[in-house]
Amino acid sequence: MNFVDLLSEYHIMPQFPPGAVKQAERMPKAVSDADLQGRKDLTDKLVITIDGDDAKDFDDAVSVEVLENGNYCLGVHIADVTHYVSEGSPIDRAAFSRGTSVYLIDTVIPMLPFELSNELCSLKPGVIRLAVSVFMEISPRGKVKSYEICNSFIKSRERMTYTNVTKILEGDTELCKKYEHIVPMLGLMKKLAETLNKKRVSEGAIEFETHESKITLDDKGFPVDVERYPITLSNNIIEEFMLICNVTVARHLVAKGLPCVFRVHERPDFLRLERLGEILPLLGVDFKYSPDMRPKDFQRVLNDVKGTEKAEIISYLLLRAMAKAKYSDVNCGHFGLGFDTYCHFTSPIRRYSDVAVHRILKESLKGEISEKHRAHFKELAVSSAVTATVTEINAADAEIEWKSVKKAEYMQDKVGERFEGVVTHILSSGFFVELPNTVEGFVAARTLEDDVYVMTENGVSMSGLKTKRTFTVGDTVKIKVAAVDAERKYVDFEIAGMVKLRPMKRKSNRKENIGKKEKKILREINDTNREERFEKSEARKKAIIEKEVFENAVISEIFDELSALHKFARDEKRFVGVTLQDMAARVAQPVFKSALTGLTDFSAKATMVSAAVNVKNTVNMIADSFEFEIPDERLELLCEYTCAALRHFEKCLRLDSFAITKREKEYSVIFRKTINRKENDQ
Repeated sequence: MNFVDLLSEYHIMPQFPPGAVKQAERMPKAVSDADLQGRKDLTDKLVITIDGDDAKDFDDAVSVEVLENGNYCLGVHIADVTHYVSEGSPIDRAAFSRGTSVYLIDTVIPMLPFELSNELCSLKPGVIRLAVSVFMEISPRGKVKSYEICNSFIKSRERMTYTNVTKILEGDTELCKKYEHIVPMLGLMKKLAETLNKKRVSEGAIEFETHESKITLDDKGFPVDVERYPITLSNNIIEEFMLICNVTVARHLVAKGLPCVFRVHERPDFLRLERLGEILPLLGVDFKYSPDMRPKDFQRVLNDVKGTEKAEIISYLLLRAMAKAKYSDVNCGHFGLGFDTYCHFTSPIRRYSDVAVHRILKESLKGEISEKHRAHFKELAVSSAVTATVTEINAADAEIEWKSVKKAEYMQDKVGERFEGVVTHILSSGFFVELPNTVEGFVAARTLEDDVYVMTENGVSMSGLKTKRTFTVGDTVKIKVAAVDAERKYVDFEIAGMVKLRPMKRKSNRKENIGKKEKKILREINDTNREERFEKSEARKKAIIEKEVFENAVISEIFDELSALHKFARDEKRFVGVTLQDMAARVAQPVFKSALTGLTDFSAKATMVSAAVNVKNTVNMIADSFEFEIPDERLELLCEYTCAALRHFEKCLRLDSFAITKREKEYSVIFRKTINRKENDQ
């Protein structure tokens, strides 16, 4: 898979619509005096940024000092994106549609144009930048005693990296001398972060041992190194500061009775807990599960295995049992972090959920909010939550996919080499092994030549029928790289040093010397696997057909509507090589993705609201591209029949007996009926 194919598969747009490009080009190069009016001047404060070595979009800066009463004053200063990006503007519509920046190793597909993300909004050192600042007075025990939120302007003193801050805190003489003016504050930051972490864990946060990969590419884009991304002391400092800031903002909005785009994480499903209860004891871990398990119960398990060989795999299994975090307009807390209220506020340059929170928060700073504005912000929270969740999943999948491609490319010249790794997952057809550098490969059961291996009933081991040799999740094994297919992202391993099973001696008038019991087991396994594969295959086919039918219907109807509205002949009017048909597909895609995720994870009402906003945003982006205006009443009709299609789609998902071949016609009928009814009403 090449880079262009990846972007196409995940519907990631590397270019911004012309309207957004024009707006970005008109942006000022620096902050004006007029921009500073009504803002708190924080340029005299010692404020710094701490980011990765290659970062350019600095959306958060921090400051810490000790007050006379012995409490800390933590300042978190976040880039004020919404000052420059007004709601409904071309850039705002593009950002809403994208939902998040996508980081593909050494390439960034930004949510905002670079004129904003890397320049005007980026909190660069030595220049004045607009911010929304949150000051928190925190006791020596980590409790937020009071807070202040204000519009401000800052001048960052230093652009620090995680690497250098960690070295300073570890006593690097040369760096301590170079940055002597901020060394005392860094010491305070370390102490405060440790206090906040201790309090958070004591109140129920789960500290999973997770790791990410760091891939280094050469000038031609070929991977020259793959390693674990080091999580340093300074990473933890910034993480703790952002967490407490996000909690403070979320609680502020809740206290004001205002809508919010919450970051929520529900408690684990009981069936998953039940599964953990079967697996962990087999790995020597005492795990007593119940429906009302608290985060502390999971942290206790992690504490028990901390420092052991099994620590990482146990953390991995617990993490897999957790529900997926998502965005929502309804607050149900964050189970993993142990917070009753939580939102994302600290990264508005790269997450639209944060942009939405900024809009609501800044309005709250002006005073009382009218019911009309409250209703508008509620709709903003609903639509942003669904779209942000969908785009986050899409971006994460694309990032994982691209890393898999590059990891496979990295392993191409290592075929035949031997490594040590850990068994991470068992399937009926084999098991996965992860190397210390995070490269994962598959050991097929058919390559285990010293016996016939089958997956055990509990699903955590693969056992030989005769030798009883087992491969269990968490086992350390020595492997040999057998084959690599970078195009298909496959890395195949074989167990090193495995001796081939001797062929059975045949006797006259006798079958192979394999027992009836083993034969029966193999036959049952094969039958079960065959049935499971067939059921999965049929379900997958049905889902794909249903998706395609729905998406094609939406594309077709939106295309017809756009053609009728603007009198464009099919495929004649083009914009930068893109046909109107393609434009219609771009309208349908976010609606379609929101529908699939929304109808599963959100209420039907939230999905419809999000779909309507998606249609309006994307159609307006198309209008910007062709430089025409769409009448509001026609746009409302477009939203109406798209939502009508979604309601029908939801109904179809619940009716297995509904004939798939009829659905495209049904969608079309629903569209037309809605249009006709609306036009008759008018």
